Amino acid sequence: MSFEEKKFHILTIDDAQTNRIMIEKILKDAGYTVTSVSSGLEAIELLHEGLTADLILLDIIMEEMNGFETCQIIKKSKKAMAEIPVIFLTAMSDIEGISNGFEVGGVDYITKPFQKVELLARIKTHLKLKHYQDQEIEQTQRELIYTIARITDVHSLETGNHIKRVSEYARLLAILAGYDEEKAEIFQLASAMHDVGKIGIPDAIVNKPGTLTDEEITVMQRHPDIGYEILSQSTRPLLKASAIVAQQHHEHYDGTGYPRGLKGKEIHILGRIAALADVFDALDTPRSYKKRWESSEILAFIQQESGKHFDPQLVELFINNFGRFKKIRDTFPD
Repeated sequence: MSFEEKKFHILTIDDAQTNRIMIEKILKDAGYTVTSVSSGLEAIELLHEGLTADLILLDIIMEEMNGFETCQIIKKSKKAMAEIPVIFLTAMSDIEGISNGFEVGGVDYITKPFQKVELLARIKTHLKLKHYQDQEIEQTQRELIYTIARITDVHSLETGNHIKRVSEYARLLAILAGYDEEKAEIFQLASAMHDVGKIGIPDAIVNKPGTLTDEEITVMQRHPDIGYEILSQSTRPLLKASAIVAQQHHEHYDGTGYPRGLKGKEIHILGRIAALADVFDALDTPRSYKKRWESSEILAFIQQESGKHFDPQLVELFINNFGRFKKIRDTFPD
């Protein structure tokens, strides 16, 4: 999403009601979403509860907890909170006060009384910086995800475009299920990592052409938890979503899957979508241990597994839009 398209959310913290009302009006008139609170404690509580903000405007001189103390707590909190840029609003103009603001993690300060033009210009500058930094991080994550996914495929001798097809199938299923383009992209990228845990499984088992023994099956079934352990250490939303997919893509809707035996909506929608996308591609392409299935056989099997292996709602969406899935398959042949 471009900078111009994004709707930014600004958190303002000021114990003076008149200031909050004035700042809120300026920001809303400029097209921003605004949350206003009267204390640092209230702001920190909201952030810990999951409030997402793109920038914080923070008064320095407040009762209970001043702006410096508030900023210190925010910057020492979980990563998502700590990365929110903080601009101090202050009547102070002394060098020591300004230096303190930067030392505790502020990115800028605006001296009261301020001009509307200055306030909006400073805000826009720091939102642009944060937006471009976030885009760079997201692009790096995308490249990392596909690089690791391809390494996994090479290790397991999967077909050439397996990762790409599963990702595109997951994206289409997400859109059909009602998710917007931004969320659908998360499904797409996260699904690329579904088999990353196979890195921890011996080649002799992963690439065995014949039927696995019971002992080998037990070893193979460790790969969802291995994948989860690899990815779940990250605080980045995209990699956390990938961890869910890695762990849950072999769960079955009726509770007979692995590794946790989750049932129905206990399985995250990411896992339910990845499961159907992965199985469809496995059936629709030749593997070392099987031939490619005919489309009629695939449809019959997936319909049969509705409510067993797969989420019935997703099965219905898949069958009603089967032509679109075949088009993706034809676009990314091996």
